Amino acid sequence: MNFTKPAIEKLECQSDSKPSFYWDSSTSGFGVKITPNNKKTYIFQGRVGSNTRRITIGQVKDWRLSDAREKAKELAVLCSQGIDPVIEKAKRIESDLKYGIESKRKEIKFRDAWELYVTANKNRWRPRTYQDHIDLCRGGYDSEKNYTYKEQPIKQLLDIKLVDLTSDFFIDWLNKNSFRATTASKSYRLVRAFLNWCDEDTRFENLLPSKSFNTKAVRRNVAPVNAKKDCLTKQQLPSWFNEIKNISNTKISTFFICTLITGSRKDELLALEWKDIDFEWKKIKLRDKVDNTGREIPLTKYVEKLLLQLKVNSDSQYVFSSPTSKNGYIVNPYKTLNKVTEKLNIKLTPHGLRRSFETLAGWTKVDKGVLAQISGHKPSALVERHYTVRPIDMLKEELQEYENWLLKEAKITL
Repeated sequence: MNFTKPAIEKLECQSDSKPSFYWDSSTSGFGVKITPNNKKTYIFQGRVGSNTRRITIGQVKDWRLSDAREKAKELAVLCSQGIDPVIEKAKRIESDLKYGIESKRKEIKFRDAWELYVTANKNRWRPRTYQDHIDLCRGGYDSEKNYTYKEQPIKQLLDIKLVDLTSDFFIDWLNKNSFRATTASKSYRLVRAFLNWCDEDTRFENLLPSKSFNTKAVRRNVAPVNAKKDCLTKQQLPSWFNEIKNISNTKISTFFICTLITGSRKDELLALEWKDIDFEWKKIKLRDKVDNTGREIPLTKYVEKLLLQLKVNSDSQYVFSSPTSKNGYIVNPYKTLNKVTEKLNIKLTPHGLRRSFETLAGWTKVDKGVLAQISGHKPSALVERHYTVRPIDMLKEELQEYENWLLKEAKITL
């Protein structure tokens, strides 16, 4: 029959259990399929080689007859060329699906991947590393803490799409933060590790532009991290001790003195708990930054005296406790130290006290291996790594000698 719209509307299914097919006399392979529930669909049927192919064009109510007929002619041409229209349709659907997925992937923002990255690595990182990732994303008003944070470098990246992170973007970003070179350099290193992770994750791979964070042009704009050299000298010890002992907060003054005597890192000493101090066998167990098992250092006489004075009035598990700190212990002693150093007209950070420990100990000729073991530095030689084992009493003998010399130079008596 010659298909017309009125003729198709009159067609009915001839069975209660299976569909009926009607074919157009003017267009080869063009037909209408009618199901028992009277659903009418334009179809095309043709042969590719020895195989018969039937493909749905669309529902009669949705297609104009002329458009459906033209589509059938296109499918007939494909069959005559030996091209399977069913396979071609499947390829097109797959291609469109991939295009849709890729288009959606290109909308992924830095924030979306960053949050997954931080969550995935939180348990693997040390607490300080995790906190760096949190702190460098701060910026704006925090309603929970009722505090407005200064915008940090990584905060500026959160709403940028990964596909937009070009080398030019990173150069502008680094230049924008050049007034705080150390923070910008640290942020860049964290971002670089994150984006390398993205490249290895199937969810985010191949999204970054070919020229992105790792080009020479970008790296040239990353300020080099220069080693700090702040350190106490022997001549400064009397004045420094005098000012430190006059600090009204005894916990903070004790912390600074213990740092200078033990060479401990700021965070590992501030997090010290009373259960980690063995007053009987004169030793302290620290949560080491490098060694997950921690490390033991000697408890010298003056350090023991200062800690026992703190213990008398302590009502916390932490030695350097703070009732206002979320962690339960002092977190930021910088302001107090800055006041002291400004008054003495010297430059010194809490880490500078650790540097002072290794420098001043040179006056007492303390063995370098002993200093490294006490301060928690990795051994630098094969013998140190695998053959030298120093018991705590051997370490205590040399550390006590250093403490005695230090107190003598500072004009302090036990």
